[in-house]
Amino acid sequence: MQPITDAVLTADILLTGHEWLEVSAIVLLAGLGLFALLQFAAADQNSALARFSARHSLKSRLTLGLVLVGTIPALALIMLLTERSGQLRLERLSVRLEETASSMAYAVDRYLDKHVSGIASVASAISDSEELSSKSIERALLLYHAVYEDFLTTLATNSAGDIVAATNTMSGPLRAVDELKGFNVSDREYYTAPLESSRPFVSMPFRGRDLGSDPIVAISAPLSDAKGRFLGVVEGSMNLRAFEAIDNERPQIDDAVLAIVDRKGTVIYASERAGLEPLESIADYEVIKQAAVRPPQKAFEYIHSGSGHAHKHIGVYANTNNDWRVIIAVPIDQVTAAMLADYRDGGFLLLIACGISLLLARAIVRRVGQSVRGMNAAIRSFSVDGAGDEVHTPVNTPREFRPVFRAMRARSEHLRKAYERLTKSTEAGEALRRELRQQVALKEVEVAERTAELEEAYEKLKGLSKTDPLTGIPNRREFDAFEARAWRLGARDKTPVAVILLDIDFFKIYNDSLGHQAGDDCLRQVAQALVSCATRPLDLVARYGGEEFVAVLGGANIHEALVVAERMRNAVQDLGVDHPGSSHAVVTVSVGIASITPQDGQDSETVIKAADEALYYAKAAGRNCVVFRRDDEYVTYNADDIDPGATGVIQILSGKRAS
Repeated sequence: MQPITDAVLTADILLTGHEWLEVSAIVLLAGLGLFALLQFAAADQNSALARFSARHSLKSRLTLGLVLVGTIPALALIMLLTERSGQLRLERLSVRLEETASSMAYAVDRYLDKHVSGIASVASAISDSEELSSKSIERALLLYHAVYEDFLTTLATNSAGDIVAATNTMSGPLRAVDELKGFNVSDREYYTAPLESSRPFVSMPFRGRDLGSDPIVAISAPLSDAKGRFLGVVEGSMNLRAFEAIDNERPQIDDAVLAIVDRKGTVIYASERAGLEPLESIADYEVIKQAAVRPPQKAFEYIHSGSGHAHKHIGVYANTNNDWRVIIAVPIDQVTAAMLADYRDGGFLLLIACGISLLLARAIVRRVGQSVRGMNAAIRSFSVDGAGDEVHTPVNTPREFRPVFRAMRARSEHLRKAYERLTKSTEAGEALRRELRQQVALKEVEVAERTAELEEAYEKLKGLSKTDPLTGIPNRREFDAFEARAWRLGARDKTPVAVILLDIDFFKIYNDSLGHQAGDDCLRQVAQALVSCATRPLDLVARYGGEEFVAVLGGANIHEALVVAERMRNAVQDLGVDHPGSSHAVVTVSVGIASITPQDGQDSETVIKAADEALYYAKAAGRNCVVFRRDDEYVTYNADDIDPGATGVIQILSGKRAS
C-alpha cells in the first residue's frame, strides 16, 4: 500500500532519535548536578576552585545558577515527556488498529455469511419446488436478487453446467438475461466445488467473462432433487465495490487504509487512498511478507519504500472465516506531526522559562545588592571592640559580602546556634513529610484497588442485565430497549418495523417427557438457530419468556420479514431435534409476524400485539407455519408462492385460544 507522504523528515527518523531523549535528559541533569558539586567544592576556602570563584562577582554566579536551575530541569522534563508522549501515541495507534482490524474482519464475515445464506436459500427454494422449468427458476432468481442487491448477476445451471436462467443489474435495473442461456460454466470453480462437496462455496476473486470483465467473487450453492441427485448450481457474482460500505463504517484513523486480500495476496478490495486495484497482486509487498510471520490482530512495524524515501508504517491484519485477510496500515507520519508539535511547544515553553529565570535572577541579584549595601551602612554605625577577631573572612567570599563578615563577627556564635536549631527542625520536618507521603501513597493504592474491584463488579452486573443466562442471547429487557429504539427510528425515518414472535410447539409435552435438562438443551439450540437467521445491524433475536422467542427487524417490510421468518421456521425444523409428542416428529415453531410503519400516537406495543395475534392464528392453523395479516385476514405464508400469503385464509372455528 502506498505511503501517504514523501517528506524527508519521516517518522522513523524522528522516533529513532527520540529513543535517545531520555538519555539526553539524564545527561543534562547530571551536568547540572556536576555544576552544583563544583559550586559546593568552591565553598572550601583552601581549594583552587575557591580562588577561581573569588574572581567573579556574586551577581554573575547567582545569575548563572538561577538560569541553569530554571532551564535545565525544564529542558530535561520536556525531553522525557516528549519521549513518553511519542511512545504512548504509537501504543494507542497500535491498539486502535488492532481493534479496527478485528471489527472489519467480523464485518466481512457477516457480510459474506449474509450473501452465502441468500444463495443457499434460493438454491433450497428451487430444489424444493416441484416445478423446475426455466421460467420458475428465473422467477426465484429475480425474487432473491431483488433482496440481495450487491450481486451483479445471478444464474442457475443444469447438471451439465449449462446456464438455464440468469439475472443482471450491471446494465440497468434488475432484469432476466436470456442471452446467457446455453452458456457452459462447467470449467468454473464455483460449479465444480459445490458439485464435489454438495455445500455452498465462496470463490477467490476473479474477472468475469460473459456479461463483463468486472472483478468479482462468486458465491454458489448446489441444486438437488428430493433423492439428493445433483441438478446444477445457483451462483451470484458479488460486486467487490460493495466492500466500500464496510470500509466507510470502520472507525476513522488518520491516513489509515484498508485492504482485503485472499490467501495468495491478491487484492479483493482496497481503500481509494491505498492506490491498489482489485485482482492486483501485492504478495511481494513488505506488509504481506510481515503478515506471513506475524500473529493476527497484533500490530507490527514495517518499512515501505516509495518515491525515493523509506517510510515506517504500522500494520495489522485479521483473518476471516474463508481465509481472507483484512489488512489495515497507517504511516507513522501522523505521530511525527504530533512530536514536532511537542518540540515546538516545548521549545516555546523553554524560552519562556529561560526568560523568567533571567528576570528572576536579575531581580534577586538587585535585591541582594541593595540589602548588602544597607547592611554595610548599618554595621558601620556599630562600635567594634574587636571581640570577633576569631571569625575570619573566607577566601571565596564575594566582594559584596566581605564587609558583612567584618561587621558580623560578634554575631557568628549566635548565628551558629540558630543554624543548629534550624537544622534539627528541618530534619524533623523532613522525616514527618516522608512519613506523611508514605501514608498518602498507601491510601492511594488502597483506593485504586477498591475502585478496580467495583468497576469489575459493575461490568459483570451490566452483562447479566442484558443476556438470558440459559440461552446466551439477549433477554426480554434488552429486547424491549432495542425494539423501542427501532420504533423511534422508524417513526423518524418513516420506515417499517417488523416483529416476529415464535413459540416452540408442544414444548410442555417435550419438557415433561424428556426432562428439564433436555428442555434446556432444546431452548439453547433453537435460540442459536434463530440468531443465525437475523444478522443485519438492525436485527435482534431475544428470548421473550419460557419457550417464546422474539425478533425485531428494523426497516423490514412484511415481504422481507416473511423471508426471515420462514428461514427461522426452516432452521428450527432442520435442527432435527426429536419430539415424541409432535405430529411433525421433530421440534418445530409456530410463527406470527407483523410489520408496521410507526405513526403519530402509536405505541411500540402495537406491532408486538399484532405479531402475537398472528402467532395465535399460527397455532390454530396447525402449528409449524408462518402467519401474517393481509387485507384484514390472517393467511399462512408459503415461500414457494410468488405472492407471499397466497395460500388462503385461515378459518378459526372456535374463539377459544389453543395453548
